[in-house]
Amino acid sequence: MSRVHLGLIVFTVLLGFEARAVAQATPSVSTSPAASASPATQGAVSSGSQKQKAANKNKQTKPTKLADVVITATRITQPVSQVGVTVTVVNKQQIQDQKIFQSSDALREVPGVIVTQSGGPGTITDVSIRGSSTDEVLTLLDGVEVNTGSSGSYDFSNLMTDNTSRIEVIRGAGGSLYGSSAIGGVINQISEEGTGPAKFSLLSDGGNWGTTRQIATANGAYDRLSYSGSVSYYSTAGFQSFNNSYDNLSLTSRVDYHLTDDTVARFFGRYTFADVQLPEYSNSSPGAPLDPTAHQRTEFMLYKGEIDSHLTEKLLVRFFGSYVRDELRINKTPTPETNYGDSDDIPDEIWGSNLEAVYTWMEGFDTLAGFDFKYRWGRDGEDLAYPGYPASITVFTADREEYAGYLQQQGRFFDGHVLVTGGFRVDGNSQFGKEVSPAWSVALPFDKYGVILRGSYSEGYEAPTFDELYYPGYGNPNLQPTTSSEWDGGIEKHFGEYADITTTFFSRRIHDLVVDVPCKFNPTTCAFDVMPQNLGRVDTQGVEVVPAFYPFKGLSLSGNFTALDSTHRPLISGLQQVRVPKHSASAVAQYKVSDLFLREDQFIAALFYQFVGDRQDINTQAPSGDHNHSNYQVFNLTMSYKLGHGYVPYIREEEAFVRIQNLFDRNYSQAFGFPAPPINFEAGVKLGL
Repeated sequence: MSRVHLGLIVFTVLLGFEARAVAQATPSVSTSPAASASPATQGAVSSGSQKQKAANKNKQTKPTKLADVVITATRITQPVSQVGVTVTVVNKQQIQDQKIFQSSDALREVPGVIVTQSGGPGTITDVSIRGSSTDEVLTLLDGVEVNTGSSGSYDFSNLMTDNTSRIEVIRGAGGSLYGSSAIGGVINQISEEGTGPAKFSLLSDGGNWGTTRQIATANGAYDRLSYSGSVSYYSTAGFQSFNNSYDNLSLTSRVDYHLTDDTVARFFGRYTFADVQLPEYSNSSPGAPLDPTAHQRTEFMLYKGEIDSHLTEKLLVRFFGSYVRDELRINKTPTPETNYGDSDDIPDEIWGSNLEAVYTWMEGFDTLAGFDFKYRWGRDGEDLAYPGYPASITVFTADREEYAGYLQQQGRFFDGHVLVTGGFRVDGNSQFGKEVSPAWSVALPFDKYGVILRGSYSEGYEAPTFDELYYPGYGNPNLQPTTSSEWDGGIEKHFGEYADITTTFFSRRIHDLVVDVPCKFNPTTCAFDVMPQNLGRVDTQGVEVVPAFYPFKGLSLSGNFTALDSTHRPLISGLQQVRVPKHSASAVAQYKVSDLFLREDQFIAALFYQFVGDRQDINTQAPSGDHNHSNYQVFNLTMSYKLGHGYVPYIREEEAFVRIQNLFDRNYSQAFGFPAPPINFEAGVKLGL
């Protein structure tokens, strides 16, 4: 059975659950508040039983905005206002209002985050946090790590927001809880938990470049079972004259089953198959033509099963096992314009398990202890053929085991005015021995004055990647892990319901950074004239300013500005971090109004602005090397209109929308040698059943 068929079967099962829920319209059995609030779900948090929530909803005459909660920062569910580290939550409402379909576009609105896409839709998309490299950002999907062992990073080009409850972003080191690759920060995209009566939605849109998008979702709960899922297909011909198409098929699913009032079992599944053509694949020569044959196929799958149980009123125990496979294939056949061939097959797998216990001594005092294990495996195979030269075949396989134990204590003092978190993680590695990463944070909320003070300190480490260690002719098996320390402090001020502003200062120091340094050519050990080595240290400091203004009902103005400064020791030419601007900013102006033409209808207009300042970048064409890449600005506009009550039988809601990216058709690039897309518009409808 093919993996595509397996993914379709999973989604069909979800639809079967939905059909059963519709056929048996019976009130839901109330669930335990303790089980619903389990941090292990990495999902939405329930404040009580489903019956109680429904009753509370009926009592409300106006919708209320709930405070964002976060679980990634401490692995224990709590409001953002009570967390000492710097966290941003991109919630479901924000994603829906702005019609954000790709996760990378949602991350562009997060302070300190830089997203770089090398070309059009589907091309490699890197994420940096506070000046970090891409392999220093740990990416989680429903709490499962997806950074590859080969490169150490995660490519966001194919990740969609379908069936997403929220995206949590820790800005700063998270090594004391998450280990390697969390030096720059942690991104956790969390699937939506099914609730309420069965719901189904269909979204369809189209636009220029032959663009089409279809999304179907299912969500609901019946008795002790809740479920959610989505299947989406996106296709575009791209903006280049040829060989620029992109196709993406994505499936997500989540099932929660309450075995008892105190025990919950869950399953998460993801599958993505994407095919993107690469016209700039051969752009390393000045004036090189577009490549007519190069293309890349990616197949990604993730499965996670977990169970959590309140053994007593004070003790919660949870366990999960997961499997991730991310396989990349690149093929290019020779042509008269680009007369060489290239074929790559790079599969990567992570087998993981985690056991955690949370003990609540009293309200506000929680102890977290856990054990984490991962087995990584990767293979890199390349077949490169140039006319007049023998074929170059490169194949290597690598694996390693990673295990860790961690401990964290939270305490609330002085009637909730001092919230302290401290802990450490001990990482073991089959190649590099042990590393200890301590961390602490403090939050001081003064509700009377609308002020929250925050401060944190954390250490972390990053193990070298398989490519850095073993790639033939390039790898250096003598590399040691990179270590880091970071502290930040900030103040958040609220001016009633009209405005708020947050200012954060941070400083990070990295030792034994792995960088490419020149070496004397040797076909065995230095085939590329460079070799990775641990070299010196990097100091990065910066400030983030995040204001928001609500001048009148329905209008919100929010934004952020980040300034960075970094120094390298020793100061060697070519070692500065690339694609990291010293200054960056983004802003969103959104207007939302209801009862405009019909009762309970809704109109939303959102204008997004992004500025990315000058930065060092690698020029792929002569003169090659690091050069200054000029700044760019871009605007995106989204408008939607939703009917309040269904005017068509069996239709729950009708919505029409238009989405325009690069509104003013700016000519720019995010990475040297790869032009960014010109103006792109999509218009469509969404129906809820």
